[in-house]
Amino acid sequence: MEEKRKCQRLPISFPVECTTLPSRNYFYTVTKDISMGGVKIISDAFLSKGNPFKVNVNLIDKVIDLEAEVAWCNAQSRQQRYSAGLEFKNINPDDQKELSRFIESVEST
Repeated sequence: MEEKRKCQRLPISFPVECTTLPSRNYFYTVTKDISMGGVKIISDAFLSKGNPFKVNVNLIDKVIDLEAEVAWCNAQSRQQRYSAGLEFKNINPDDQKELSRFIESVEST
């Protein structure tokens, strides 16, 4: 199977806040991995491909809000939960630097 990812993923689990747009409904969840291009999260509900989100990511030194869009969503086997890939959109340069710094710091430990 051909690899479609543009960025190397870092397997790390930490809490994030996700807000669905434009409804502004939010939920708290955890990541399964993160990269410069997106994040994999766990959800109790199915997330439709293309739905816009705002993801609040706490990078310890700074909290950043990132725009994202659902790239895919799959049911987890033997659980009533879903794994979803959110692709980041329109990251400003400062947040991009912070995210890159965070990923590099975790990779080096």
